[in-house]
Amino acid sequence: MTVIRGSMTVMESGDAAGRARQRDLVRRGYDAISLAYRADDPAHGTPAADASRYAGWAADLAALLRPGARVVDLGCGAGIPATRELAAHGLQVLGVDFSAVQLRRARRLVPAARLIQADMTALQLRPASTDAVVSFYALIHVPVADQEALFPRIRDWLRPGGYFLAIVGATPWTGTAQFHGADMFWDHAGTGTYLRWFQAARLTPLWHRYVPDGDSGHTLVLARAS
Repeated sequence: MTVIRGSMTVMESGDAAGRARQRDLVRRGYDAISLAYRADDPAHGTPAADASRYAGWAADLAALLRPGARVVDLGCGAGIPATRELAAHGLQVLGVDFSAVQLRRARRLVPAARLIQADMTALQLRPASTDAVVSFYALIHVPVADQEALFPRIRDWLRPGGYFLAIVGATPWTGTAQFHGADMFWDHAGTGTYLRWFQAARLTPLWHRYVPDGDSGHTLVLARAS
């Protein structure tokens, strides 16, 4: 069922086929807006405060990990600034994205990272094969039913004591709207729901912080594989 609210389209995401269409809308959207969303040179395409925010998150995570630790970046996009920041700390980064355009740029912009094209909801990794998983502003484009199902799988990929650092929703909202000239889909649960989902997946939240974004915001959560 689709409900129109002003200029935004709000869609229920209960069935698998519908959720697949929503994820494909995101993929096609980022194929179309890759450069508009993030220029090759972050100094020209990323506000200074935003670049500093990513750099701080990467540094905070790197401080928790051994040199050369393995990190999976879900929804890495063009690799800037997050994947590049993580690699600059000497971490072995596997970037995952389903946008061919974004990954083509990431291969050029972050040659130190290993990159694969995949839908994160279908990604298969070996159990206990990575030290950390990050996802910045990517889960918010995944239908919430798929997000909830993904968290236990992320826990399986992590070594015991590994970390999951992710931007998730702060308040519930689902919708499709124009974003840099393309249709884009978002789906958020609330912070409390995410913390419960993490606990159920054996990802123990260590802290969570509200990250403002214009007149709204998201939640940054650091969890540890228990």
